[in-house]
Amino acid sequence: MSASTSRSLPGVIVGDLNAVNQSHLQHYRTTDIEEAHDFFRTALVDLQVRFSKPGPEGALLDTSVASLDDLTVQRLHYSVGTLVQTEPSADLNINVMLDGHFVMEDGRDRFPVKAGGVVLQPPDRPLIVTFRGVDVLTVRVPRSLVEDAAQEAGLDAAGLRFGDGQPRTDVLARHWSQTVSYVWRSVRSGPEVATNRLIVAQLRRLLATAALATFSNTTQDGHQGSGARPVAPATLRRAMAYAEAHADRAVTVTDLAAEARLSVRALQNAFRRHRDMTPSQYVRQVRLDRAHRDLQAADPSTGATVAAIAARWGFTHPGRFSTDYRRAYGHSPRRTLHT
Repeated sequence: MSASTSRSLPGVIVGDLNAVNQSHLQHYRTTDIEEAHDFFRTALVDLQVRFSKPGPEGALLDTSVASLDDLTVQRLHYSVGTLVQTEPSADLNINVMLDGHFVMEDGRDRFPVKAGGVVLQPPDRPLIVTFRGVDVLTVRVPRSLVEDAAQEAGLDAAGLRFGDGQPRTDVLARHWSQTVSYVWRSVRSGPEVATNRLIVAQLRRLLATAALATFSNTTQDGHQGSGARPVAPATLRRAMAYAEAHADRAVTVTDLAAEARLSVRALQNAFRRHRDMTPSQYVRQVRLDRAHRDLQAADPSTGATVAAIAARWGFTHPGRFSTDYRRAYGHSPRRTLHT
């Protein structure tokens, strides 16, 4: 097994695997703890990795990787607790959690993912990733492919940036999961699929456009086509990025204007034109999205409550929070917590 220089999430392990079934699909399986650890150390060369002691179930590593040129889709099952400190990656690494415990941290935010959850590794950030007993389906999409897909759709791909890594809606999260499952089944069906250049190009484009649609990013500020909202300028994007990065703080319109290097009035006009809302409404929307994410990840059996999570993001009036939440997500926050 030769060393790889992969710099991505543990769900994306690219390299030479011991057992190669077909040229387009590589598979590796072991129940030997030392072999499993050696596999991770080799596949994650240059990244810091630590392991916990295996539980009573022992160690099981079972992983398969399918390559569509420089795009990879991987199914990984690993029973032992593992911690990986990643380096920033320009590419998109997106996980569909089928089972297990999975948490990402960047020193400011914590991203726990439940079974059935979907999460995008926030690009260009170093992360600490911990996982245990995971069964995960992961896609690594090259940034250049996503930029090409945006341009083909008539979107502004200049300075493409993604938000907090959570799907924009539950429906889009399911769409991403279904899309990845379809691609995974396709490439596993036989070499005549994964080696056909036309099919490979189609599957790559399908995943890139699904990623653009599923996760919040700067192309969603508007289309360049006739009759659509104009693309938000870089000044407004700076204000929006600041609001997202400081969602746990009392961000004011003055703070956003200073970050955008605009007057308060100019910023208000920019938000009205490009986002059809005020700066304060945008800040509230960001905080509501964070509360929604935490409700999805929380376990009510541990004592987590809607009120506590709402308060964490500055929502101190339960009735108003519930009303805003229903308007945004179509159901109560309590339903999200207990689903």
